[in-house]
Amino acid sequence: MKFSSVLSTIALLFVSKSLAITWEEADAKAREWCADLTNEEKISIITGRENMTGVCVGSIDPIERKGFKGLCLQDGPAGVRFAKGTATSWQASINSAATFDRTLLRKVGEAQGNEFYQRGINFALSPAVGIQRALASGRIWESYGEDPFYVGECGTEVVKGIQSQGVIATSKHFVGNDQENNRGASTSNIPEQALWEVYLAPFYRLVNDAETNAIMSSYNAVNGTYTSENKRLLTDILKDKMGFQGMVMSDWWGLYRIDSFGAGLDMNMPGGKYWGPDYVGDSFWGEHIQEYIDQGIFTQERLDDAALRVVRALFKAGQMENFPDVNLYVDTLTDENIALNRKVGADSNVLLKNDESILPIKGVKKIAVIGKDSMPANFCDDMKCADGTLALGWGSGTTDFKYVIDPLSAITERAKKDNIEVVSSGEDDAEAGAEVAKDADLAIVFVQADSGEEYITVEGNAGDRLDLDLWHGGNELIDAVASVNKNTIVVIHAPGPVNVPFLDKVKGIVFAGLPGQETGHAIADVLFGDVNPSGHLPYTWAPREDYPTDVKYEPEYPDGGEKMTVYDYNEGLFVGYRWFDKQGIEPTFAFGYGLSYTTFEYSNLEAEMEEDGLHVTLTVTNTGDVAGAAVPMIFLSFPDVVKDYPSRLFKGFDKVMLEAGESKEVNIIVDNHDLSYFDVDTMEFVQPEEGEYTVFAGSNARDLPLKTTLLLLLLLLLLFLMW
Repeated sequence: MKFSSVLSTIALLFVSKSLAITWEEADAKAREWCADLTNEEKISIITGRENMTGVCVGSIDPIERKGFKGLCLQDGPAGVRFAKGTATSWQASINSAATFDRTLLRKVGEAQGNEFYQRGINFALSPAVGIQRALASGRIWESYGEDPFYVGECGTEVVKGIQSQGVIATSKHFVGNDQENNRGASTSNIPEQALWEVYLAPFYRLVNDAETNAIMSSYNAVNGTYTSENKRLLTDILKDKMGFQGMVMSDWWGLYRIDSFGAGLDMNMPGGKYWGPDYVGDSFWGEHIQEYIDQGIFTQERLDDAALRVVRALFKAGQMENFPDVNLYVDTLTDENIALNRKVGADSNVLLKNDESILPIKGVKKIAVIGKDSMPANFCDDMKCADGTLALGWGSGTTDFKYVIDPLSAITERAKKDNIEVVSSGEDDAEAGAEVAKDADLAIVFVQADSGEEYITVEGNAGDRLDLDLWHGGNELIDAVASVNKNTIVVIHAPGPVNVPFLDKVKGIVFAGLPGQETGHAIADVLFGDVNPSGHLPYTWAPREDYPTDVKYEPEYPDGGEKMTVYDYNEGLFVGYRWFDKQGIEPTFAFGYGLSYTTFEYSNLEAEMEEDGLHVTLTVTNTGDVAGAAVPMIFLSFPDVVKDYPSRLFKGFDKVMLEAGESKEVNIIVDNHDLSYFDVDTMEFVQPEEGEYTVFAGSNARDLPLKTTLLLLLLLLLLFLMW
């Protein structure tokens, strides 16, 4: 059996559009450029002008006397929004995360950044680095899962990729917008240590490691104060404590008063007080900023700083000269982008079950493909429907598709190579599905569930999912097919975990997530063994009731008001697998779980503390018969001096391609920041000086066969002196 990469003949390399300069160099250039700006011009640079009625979702006025063309801001994480099919409709970020492949994440960032650059878009409104704390939350597919370390790693690669193309990456949503219900009228009440170690952690990495040029605030409040008005978050923590040198913009209509300017928000997007053309030019900011300065409520220095931060980010990105003019409809749907989307789609497929090695498909003459999710997709604005195969969720994070490769077409095309007959039932009709399946050698049932953003309701779901069941009678369809065909495989397209009452009734399950436009080719590549599945879950899959967190379904309250839905983050640090470890609950599938068509063995774990952090080495061996990619994972237990702490934390990984029988040594570094915890007494990150770290290694959070301990030097010294 031969496994090959979809990109085996493609070398994808995007050359950096500008010579990188430091923040200090950008600051000097920006100060010189801003020196002769009037207050009116400074206010125009920080206040959106068209209220989302123009070409771009966000825009800033030009300043002709300065040769400043103005700014274009555009969504989003899955590609260029509103491009009328001229841009790539990429996979969801949660699929990119499932690859556990830094190289692919960087390539996706580069490719997306190039598409934004060619259109003259200054700010890509991406990536989203929220934490998946509630399975039913509507926008979990726009981010990278439940673990703050891993979300930060994914976001870092994507930001570096986007910004290598001369486009500003806008990291969002700062912070605590982890559910959709009443997002603009809710408070995320987060304990201090969890705030720093879980929810701020990805932003820390994006500021310090990726040098993200921009950050977007969130709709919600944190601990009672809306983030757009939260001086502690925006100024004291983000700008002062973290040292962020870029600019902070609001989410769209996500500021509710002029107070936001004084709190440290640097740009009002998209400018108007509320949605709609009636509010073009009617802003909480605009000329009111000057009025407040004249009254002594705001300082001149706050206005100077906001304008400087915007211009500094532009110089840092190399956009102040020779940046393309805005044209959203440049055709960038290239063969290279199509191949990369297909590659990531295939590599993000997570093989959850493969009894009797039912996959890859082999030795069969007739396949039944069943379910409407296998059929061509019917498109609608912002994907506000689930009709046909599901490639992305709904809302501002989606794209305008030129096409979607449906699974039935791709499977039929691929089956011809092996002279396999394909029959189908393209509806979610249990009786019809069973009739087609009963005489087939193999039945593949395609099912789905969907979610998205709060401003759209789909089949009764206002962003957040009402439940974790499959949509359109998916469970009944699977039951009917499995009852007449013992060789049934289920393929799930969904933003995250679903209920799996059929787990013991079928031989194979593939979780395909939301793979973008090449979805059909991506699943066919894996089903037929042209690609060996190497995806892993970037979250814990378990029944909803086993989680300590959930969304709420309260009636709608006015955005920015005193009446708020209260989300208490009482789980603290214990998000995802950390909670399941603490409670001793066995999940359905653990964080990091994912099967392959081969097998791997881990050995020779060693760990040594160096000046720059913890250096871990281990050996990975492919013990199977075919080539495949392993993802060795490192978890760390902190010394006992750190109280009330998770028993293990995910701290490192790599992806290693191995031929059958091949072994490789893997080196992973856990840096000093990730060896630290946040001390709420000193309000600083502290690295323990005594006790021992325990290092675990394996394939997922519940399969960690290797363990070694590391005694800290201070304790060794004390022992020596005592001796």
